[in-house]
Amino acid sequence: MSSFIIKIIAAASMLLDHMGIILFPGKEIFRILGRLACPLYAFCIAEGFRYTRSRVRYFLRIFILGILCQIVYTVVEREFYLGILLTFSLSILLMAALECVKTALRGEKSALAKGLGHLLGCEIGPAADRTISTAVFCAGVLGVFLLTGFVEVDYGFFGVMLPVCASLFEEREQRLVMFSACLLALAITLTGEFPIQYWSLLAVPLLALYNGKPGKYRMKYFFYIFYPLHFVILYGISMLR
Repeated sequence: MSSFIIKIIAAASMLLDHMGIILFPGKEIFRILGRLACPLYAFCIAEGFRYTRSRVRYFLRIFILGILCQIVYTVVEREFYLGILLTFSLSILLMAALECVKTALRGEKSALAKGLGHLLGCEIGPAADRTISTAVFCAGVLGVFLLTGFVEVDYGFFGVMLPVCASLFEEREQRLVMFSACLLALAITLTGEFPIQYWSLLAVPLLALYNGKPGKYRMKYFFYIFYPLHFVILYGISMLR
């Protein structure tokens, strides 16, 4: 199964989930079918980060779209919380810090060491690189944990960590195991307020079929457009009812 097929399933699941919220409140089946969207998209975020040509542009696309959607959501719903695209923006920042740790542990100079060296006008040695990169990553994880304790973030701390856990190792099987553990932790933390989150674990067998290939069709920008567009359509239909 290619990443394109996974994204199509995720998009369909997200559409059903939001139909349940906006058009059919109380119809739990829509919310259950929608539980696949977050884990599938989270895994795709990790894969996108792994293979993108420019991680800076990748982050900016997700972050800027997240900010725009956040503004619209806050105006329409009159509520404030960080939506899923901003959740994944935090994930990308942590994955970038994790990549610096991996690079430093391989004995190569990390992007963080290069940047600090240029800024300070000095050479950052391998030992210092490993220490600094690890400290920055750990501080980032702690910062996200504290942030999710004070600000409502979509899917909370473990939602941010889902793509990160899918990036910890190079082997696909190891990545899937860590991802599954984090997904289970997410379901457990939401048990009290949202017990149907356990249905999200059905994403794991789907991801086990992932072949690591992008697929024949990419349609990269379609999925960026689909997120705000389906909200506009659903809210438009709800206003006409």
